[in-house]
Amino acid sequence: NFVSGVAPEFNLAVLRQSFDRDIQIVKPYQKFEIGDFNLKSAPVDHSLPGASAFIGENDEETIVYTGDLRFHGRHPELTHKFIKEARKANPSIMISEGTRIDKEDNVTEIEIEQLAVDTVSMCKGLVVVNYPVRDLDRLLTFYKVAEDTGRKLVVSLKQAYILNLFSGKGYEYPGLGDVMIYKPRKGWGLMGDDSFACVEDEWLCASDITSDQCLRDYKKWERELLENDNVLTYHDLQEDPQDYIFRCDFFELKELIDIKPTNGVYIKSSTEPFDEQMEINEKKVENWLKLFNLPLLNRGFHASGHANGREILEMIRKINPDKLYPVHTTHQDKFLKLQEDGIEVIYPELSG
Repeated sequence: NFVSGVAPEFNLAVLRQSFDRDIQIVKPYQKFEIGDFNLKSAPVDHSLPGASAFIGENDEETIVYTGDLRFHGRHPELTHKFIKEARKANPSIMISEGTRIDKEDNVTEIEIEQLAVDTVSMCKGLVVVNYPVRDLDRLLTFYKVAEDTGRKLVVSLKQAYILNLFSGKGYEYPGLGDVMIYKPRKGWGLMGDDSFACVEDEWLCASDITSDQCLRDYKKWERELLENDNVLTYHDLQEDPQDYIFRCDFFELKELIDIKPTNGVYIKSSTEPFDEQMEINEKKVENWLKLFNLPLLNRGFHASGHANGREILEMIRKINPDKLYPVHTTHQDKFLKLQEDGIEVIYPELSG
């Protein structure tokens, strides 16, 4: 019915209805209940803040689930504490991630930081860097790089919003006032610069454009961020490129049209493509960089959010479950060697 353009009345009512959600805060290693299970969350080191493993038990089983974790980030002590607590629970079942079970090496955040400092120090123009918008550990890495090289880290409105959510929560991330916030052109292209723009079918020059008209291009949450004193535009990056590290992902490459970078570099600090669409996007990025003559640097600038194979197997042996279910992997056979340690490896199967 939605395809035909006629939505059932009850669906429209559901869309318009507001729901009360029973949100409960889960504190690390404090028990909470779901059904007949007592559960504890165990914070672990990962590329995204708030990642947790879980330890659950009922009258029949004790189950440990790793979630996504690593040992080579900024807080490996979190993962080590989880292993200690999981072993004490004496689990009958363990569910373990195996994203990099076939890998043997790691690149650490500290190694990225050191390499990036050396690279940025040699750049005379704008440094453009692409890292995942929610990877606040990587934001912290390039914030430190900016500090060490006399630059300022410039983030998007979306990343500024995420960063602000973690302010005052006990995290080590920089505050919103420690970075610069990039103000992009939006639908009407209004920024108060010396260009012309069409507003409600009327062409206006910068002197005739009010601040209220400029803000119409932006959503409410964006307007609140734009009230800060640390907001800049493409003009700033164009005039003083040597002062900034500009975080720019695939969807923000169009900003380079206005910025027109010269003597700059593009640092790719994200995972390699692993599906067809990502490969297509990668080729598009390369074409953008050729257009602006930006050298692509992508060796050694990404640290995975996942442990390598040796670390995963060592973790499982320490926790020592009776049964192990590997998940989040395309190399489940790599877990079979655990059977030599008396751990039964069971491949999960779809039911029904």
